[in-house]
Amino acid sequence: MTNPTMITTRAILFYGSTRESGLNELAEHLRERGIEQLALRRAPAVSALLRLSALRELVEAIDGLLQVDLGGVMVEGWRRYERLRSAAVRTHSGGSEQVELLGHEVTQTYCPRLDVTIDGTRVGELNLELCVTLLLQPLTATVRDGLLVALGPGDCTVTASIAVPELAPIMERKRTLHVATLVDLRRPIPLVYRRPAAPPSPIGRTQRYSPAAEGLSEQRRI
Repeated sequence: MTNPTMITTRAILFYGSTRESGLNELAEHLRERGIEQLALRRAPAVSALLRLSALRELVEAIDGLLQVDLGGVMVEGWRRYERLRSAAVRTHSGGSEQVELLGHEVTQTYCPRLDVTIDGTRVGELNLELCVTLLLQPLTATVRDGLLVALGPGDCTVTASIAVPELAPIMERKRTLHVATLVDLRRPIPLVYRRPAAPPSPIGRTQRYSPAAEGLSEQRRI
């Protein structure tokens, strides 16, 4: 069985590069677009040193946002895939099913806002759009006891992009990978969230379980 290491958005954008090389390439793309000036557009006075500091901080912050596990994105999409969910429900109490997955696409978009601070003072901000699209070819999944336990052969084309709403995309890269290299099945993966066992309640009291909503937007301060 393949034991994949985690593949992130950063690996798609900077395939084969060291972290330092990737940071330098990202800085060059940001500089070409004038991103540091856009981030500092409301600052009262902008010196060359301030622009350089802002660019350096933006590069570090964006690089940190690129540590998105692509296998995790894929699994979250599959938890909304009706064929897989139905198989997980049917086998929840025991049993196994082979599920034929048609070609499909999973997309996740993050819209963080980066606050630029120098010496503790907020001097600017930048709104980003980070998008990951997984285009999967048809493949077979095995569901046992409500868990995803195996995947047949199949490829996935991953597209990762960084954009700023006011400008054209800053970077976009594609790479085709085997699905087995993205999803770690050394441990079976739950496809439906299981309700935790409720502790005994006093007579006359009821308890409700409400799963927390997952947000795709975040705010980062740098």
